[in-house]
Amino acid sequence: MLSHPEQLDRLRRSCPEAVNAALIAGDPSHDRILAGLPWRDRYRDHLETGHRKLVVVSSTWGPGSLLGSRPELLNRLLAELPVDEYRVALALHPNTWHGHGHHQVRSWLAEAERAGLRVLPPRQGWQAALVAADHVIGDHGSVTAYGASLGTHTMLGAFPDTEMDPFSPIARFGRSATRLRADLPLLPQILADAADHKPDRFAAFTDRLNSQPGGSGRILRETFYRLLDLPEPERPVRTLPADVPIPYRRGWPDATDHAPLWSTVQEEGSGLRVRRHPAESITRERLFLDRPHLVTHTDETQARWSEAACLLLCGPESGSPGGGTSWAVLRARLSDHPRAHLAVAADGPDCLLVDRDGTRIRLMADDPGHRHDPTAAASAYWHQWVEGEAPEGSLLVLLGEHESSFTIRASNEG
Repeated sequence: MLSHPEQLDRLRRSCPEAVNAALIAGDPSHDRILAGLPWRDRYRDHLETGHRKLVVVSSTWGPGSLLGSRPELLNRLLAELPVDEYRVALALHPNTWHGHGHHQVRSWLAEAERAGLRVLPPRQGWQAALVAADHVIGDHGSVTAYGASLGTHTMLGAFPDTEMDPFSPIARFGRSATRLRADLPLLPQILADAADHKPDRFAAFTDRLNSQPGGSGRILRETFYRLLDLPEPERPVRTLPADVPIPYRRGWPDATDHAPLWSTVQEEGSGLRVRRHPAESITRERLFLDRPHLVTHTDETQARWSEAACLLLCGPESGSPGGGTSWAVLRARLSDHPRAHLAVAADGPDCLLVDRDGTRIRLMADDPGHRHDPTAAASAYWHQWVEGEAPEGSLLVLLGEHESSFTIRASNEG
């Protein structure tokens, strides 16, 4: 079974006696990816991307693969890409799962998962993730080539040139795509390459992946029924869109819904730019952040994070109306964490804060219907506080591509 006539030409040169047994049948996997293109938003919802850019990391199997040759790349991506601007998902070749075992692979990826990595099962979800992706980082595996064929910005984390037929489209693609350098920060490389990217950048190579787009099912069914000497059904062949991606999830106490974050705040125009990074990955990679503060949820089970929290994120509270968090609960949570300076909770579009003196502050969203993260405003408030500026009036919070304005109100609520 071949997907394109160019493969037949190479087969004729390398093994001419096999040519009569060859069938150019297109690519059923690629057809399902193409059928999924209208469902991009649905796939992104399942990966909880929100307004973030989705980076799909693809690794085939073997020592020359991305995971085999650069296992540190995942943690570096998670450390360097702000969590409010990027979501990272991983698609591993089934041979990696079967060769090492499910438990071993999940063990290797546990720290990255706790830092926010979305790990896809071996046989489901990778096609949908490619449709949903804004960036693809991969190797010489077919998943990387599929991503490039969609016109998605694609870079290489690894590529073993010596293992490839130098005349194959994938080898030519490997010589053309930009490779991520290990000696430079990753995000500037990604942004610089994406700025020069055009959807047809790799078309000369990726157009040779599938000569029968959308037609593979028809060709295969026709062939199988002919070989079986059976009449082919009259109903049309159905090509279904890719299944929705359902990544693995680690539950409490191994992981919480809110990973510990190092948060930095910088003045940008009239606003305050908030960037947050997974504490686990930043510590592992020993990356420098400018005066960060630690934001930890009360569900956190690791003492090294819960005891070092500067901002203590609370709620939602089980048993309370609407799952909300009261001022009394914030005071109680703060007393349980003597090193924390502020207890913080979202209250709809607003943010509640309590300090150690018992002062209650409500950060009121000026546009309640606007998409924003109210707890990011707490970091902006904290920045003004530690800078010695009495936070009052309003806050303009810049988070990723979005900005939200809040009014600071001292609260007299009971």
